[in-house]
Amino acid sequence: MNTIPTAPGTNPAISPEVPAGHISLATLREMKARRQPIAMLTCYDFPTAKVLARTGVHVLLVGDSAATTILGESSTVRVTMDFLVTITDAVRRGAPNVFLMADLPFASYPDVTTGVANAARFIREAGADCVKLEADARHREVVEAMAASGIAVCAHLGLLPQRAMQQGGYFAQGRTTTDAQRIIDDAVLLAKAGAGMLLLEAIPDEVTAEIVKSVACPVVGCGAGPSADGHVVVLHDMLGFSARPPRFVDKLADVPEVIADAANRYVQAVTRREYPAARHQYRMKVSGDGNK
Repeated sequence: MNTIPTAPGTNPAISPEVPAGHISLATLREMKARRQPIAMLTCYDFPTAKVLARTGVHVLLVGDSAATTILGESSTVRVTMDFLVTITDAVRRGAPNVFLMADLPFASYPDVTTGVANAARFIREAGADCVKLEADARHREVVEAMAASGIAVCAHLGLLPQRAMQQGGYFAQGRTTTDAQRIIDDAVLLAKAGAGMLLLEAIPDEVTAEIVKSVACPVVGCGAGPSADGHVVVLHDMLGFSARPPRFVDKLADVPEVIADAANRYVQAVTRREYPAARHQYRMKVSGDGNK
């Protein structure tokens, strides 16, 4: 199992540089200015959000990756707006102080009017701080309109899972001079249009470094090299649920085995008639026995 080293004397469950109070976009900008790395993870439910909120994670992303990690779909395009709004609301309740980013699903922003209306649902109905959309130069007006409406926007560039069919599969992007320049130009354009954050997926670090020095907003990498202002991975990849996690994700725990062990012990206890034991049972009420 791969591990991330911990500094001597440091409790790995507690971040030494956790901003106090609610983490806002202004907080993340300040972190970028101080060159303090931003830690971001995906999250899809209330109990997991409660756990992650204790770790000092700065940003939680309710990604459309829920389609594959939670629903068992083969791609992200099957997840719906209603489902993502519901689970974003759950994550907000579990982690009220993190910066909460919600993913706009496939085909939910085909034009300015539709895109703004759908983005506003995440803010109004689910308490998200920001919405993310897979974008390029063609989405400049959508980003401008969302920003003008008071919605914080994260533009996702590089590998775009919602367009995997157009791109011919899930492949790293920006590996040729032409493609790299296109991603850089799109990133700068969208930042100028009002994107408050950028997320770069599966691109070379040289491209990331050029974007980071060309924009003022925080830049989060997902397999985009060390030059990014912060980094995000899919939680389920990190926890061992994925058979083939991306090369940029370390397996830091084997949670499926923990679940399987607990379930196996339960099944064995039932089949051996060891469960339920006397301590698990309710008794008939007798005088003075209360609700026991």
